[in-house]
Order: sequence, then C-alpha cells, then structure tokens
Amino acid sequence: ACRGPSAGFAHVDCLVEMAARNQWMTAEGRGEISRWAHCGVCQQRWTGRVEIEMDKRYWRLQRESPTSLDKVSALKNLAYTLLRHKEFDAGERLYDEVWRGVDDDNPLYRGLILRSATTRAGLLANVGRPGDALEILNRIRPMMGLYQEPIDHAYYNKYMSLTLANLGRLEEALPFADNAVALATSEGPESEIALDAMFIQGQLLADLDRVEEAKETLYRVLSARKRILGNDHESTRRVRDVLDGIIRGGDPEPWATGGWTMT
Repeated sequence: ACRGPSAGFAHVDCLVEMAARNQWMTAEGRGEISRWAHCGVCQQRWTGRVEIEMDKRYWRLQRESPTSLDKVSALKNLAYTLLRHKEFDAGERLYDEVWRGVDDDNPLYRGLILRSATTRAGLLANVGRPGDALEILNRIRPMMGLYQEPIDHAYYNKYMSLTLANLGRLEEALPFADNAVALATSEGPESEIALDAMFIQGQLLADLDRVEEAKETLYRVLSARKRILGNDHESTRRVRDVLDGIIRGGDPEPWATGGWTMT
C-alpha cells in the first residue's frame, strides 16, 4: 500500500481499525494521528486507492467530532487527496465546503483557509490548470502575513514556482523555488517539502541551461528518495527519469511538453 502496487495489498478495513485505535491512544497520550496518512512501519504515505479510502474513513469519523476544526481539517485532507488523484469534480466540491465551513473570526480557521487555498492551487498547477492556480495564489498573497511558520511560506513558494513554470514563466519561477528550498529546511533538509522543492528547482535550472547545477540538485534528490522510499518507488523513478533525460542531453523530459509536476 505504501510502496505502490508492486508491494502487494493491504486490507483497508484493518488499516482503518489500526489508525482509529492509534488515534484513541493519542487522546491517552500514547499514540499519534498520523497513522491515517502514513504507514506505521516505514512512515511512508499511503498511495492510490488506499490513500483515498483512508481519508474518506477519517472524514466519516470526524463528522461526529464536537470540534469544528477537526471536521474542516479532515474535509480539507480528503479534498486534497481527491484532487491529487484527478477526481476533480468531487475534490473541488469539497474544497468549496471547506471555505463555507470555517469561522472567519477565528485565527486558526483563517490559517486553515490559507493553507487549503495554497494546496488547492498547487494541485491545480500540477494537473494542467496553472491559470486557475495563479488566480488563487495571487488572491491570497496579501494575506500571507497570517502565516507564522516558515513551512507555510515554503509551501506557498513551492506552489507558486510550480504554477509559473507550467505557464512557461521559468525565470520568474526560479526565485520562488529557491525560497521554497531555503524555507523548507525548517522541516529538515530531506523532508518531503524540501525534496519536492528541490525537484522543481532542478528542473528549472536545467531548462534555464544551468545544467551542472541542475544535475547536482537532482542527484541530491535522487539519493534521498532512494534511501527513504526505495529504488522502485514512483517518486524515485520520477526523479531518475528526469535526471537521465538531462544526462543524455536531450530535451529535459517530462516538462518539455508542459508537464511540470512534483514528485
């Protein structure tokens, strides 16, 4: 489930039960809520239909929560997952519910709105809708002062770089990618956000004819992905394919056809 289809199958009902038990332990101070999103053994995110089912089950559980913030957070996570898996109608509908379901006077809700909008923009850029993504990012840019944590600004810069790259505005995109990499160090140099930002940065450097810098950046990403995820994980293969294309000296596939994506 966490390493892709070649790794075999997991019983979703069993995973849900383990996640629910672990969440109950969290209330007792002994567990963690992340089990809904990550494998408890290797800490990798669930993938494919397992990821969707886990987010759906978590949302159903949180609908009964007395805390509105928990409900909205669960809804946001499910919307994110559906959009990322290209279930656009359902994902967009749930994101609209997120915007309607928050209390604007509560700073926690305002932060949730901004994070939701930032993520939504990144996903739209990632699936070939950069114009819609840029509209969202420009709309929330004046509100970025509400973000207190470097990681929030890292995500905004990462998604802005991805959006501008998909619009062909590569020179404008690179400073945002550089900022994202610098800001993501708050989560660790090999965190998911840092490696994603470096992957975008490497592609931009290659397409701007800064090939040696691009190869150095992408080698670092590939090394980390192999060590963390394994040699056959789809994210590892994605970086390897891009790097191989640069080394061969051809067009910097796959983004030469407008397919700028994250790992």
